[in-house]
Amino acid sequence: NAAGTAVNISAYNSQTDRTNYFNQTNFTYRFVTGPWKHTLLGGFELGYQEGLSLREDGFFATTGTQTLVVNPLAPLTRVGITFRNIASGANSTYDLGLAAAYVQDQIELNEHVQFIGGLRYDHFDFAATDRRTNVTNARVDDLISPRAGLVVKPLPNLAFYTSYSISYLPSSGDQFSALTPGLVIAQPERFENTEVGVKYDVSPVLQLTGALFNLDRTNQRLADPNRPGFFLLSGQTNTQGAEIGANGYVTDWWSIAGGYAFTDARITNRLSDTIVAGNFVGLVPLNSFTLWNKFDIDRHFSVGVGFINQSHSFATSDNTVRLPSYSRFDLGLFYRISENVRAQVNIENLFDRSYIVSAHNNNNILPGAPRTVRAQVIVRW
Repeated sequence: NAAGTAVNISAYNSQTDRTNYFNQTNFTYRFVTGPWKHTLLGGFELGYQEGLSLREDGFFATTGTQTLVVNPLAPLTRVGITFRNIASGANSTYDLGLAAAYVQDQIELNEHVQFIGGLRYDHFDFAATDRRTNVTNARVDDLISPRAGLVVKPLPNLAFYTSYSISYLPSSGDQFSALTPGLVIAQPERFENTEVGVKYDVSPVLQLTGALFNLDRTNQRLADPNRPGFFLLSGQTNTQGAEIGANGYVTDWWSIAGGYAFTDARITNRLSDTIVAGNFVGLVPLNSFTLWNKFDIDRHFSVGVGFINQSHSFATSDNTVRLPSYSRFDLGLFYRISENVRAQVNIENLFDRSYIVSAHNNNNILPGAPRTVRAQVIVRW
């Protein structure tokens, strides 16, 4: 309205049924060739997934449309609503067959230098059938992902490392729910990652780590302006950053686990009219910090205190909706009843703070959970 106090709300139901069958088999073999010690890791994966992807949009009884005007200061409404699948909503069944084989050799050249080399082969066979038209689209991808690394240990408790790897994301994405004609001919996205870091064992029970990394993502899909529903694979992003971490016992009664990460993720090549080079990648904060402390009061009772802080991020890569920074405290109480029985209570968001945790898009913002209490008894035998 003229005062700018009215907003439109909409609704939808999204149903995703999945049935999975997976098997993973690994083997490790150690052997020596001359002065070099080898640790050979290999294996394979076999899997099959089938499922349904169905979206139903809501239609309000008073308007007969998908939107309803409400006051944002009092957005609760009891207007009746019905849901139905529309032409733009997902309505497909799908099946995915996958097979993978991988091998890695960790070669100890001497007590100070190790080399790691590996190769992974993935076969994706994905098909989706639109239940409205009964049209099936299918795509097969055969992908080879190499990795290599070098570890230098000048001291028994100090190690420097560098690694390089390539990986892929199939054109259907990581949800495997639909496959349009445009996605059928789209090549998988490619990820090229380089990292250098250090690991230092302060003591046998406390380790400090640090790393610098660079990730280039290419083959991101850009809508083809001349062919609706098809894509140009010219989108690119670059992610650079640093992280430090600590894990272990500071004293015999105080343990910690956590770290800090600086992540600068940017669009490097235009993805759309609004997602342009220089924009921040959506949902990636520049700064994030986590720290979990556990204090052993006695041999039976322990208290844990956790802290999470995340700087602001953007809902999407067009950078028009900013998600505010937030901090959250968690609490844990642990009691060891016997060697095999332990009881614990975990309280997340201890002070019941309101915050935004994520977003699906600029209009679908996800609030963080309110104070949540979980109690459990764990028995091991």
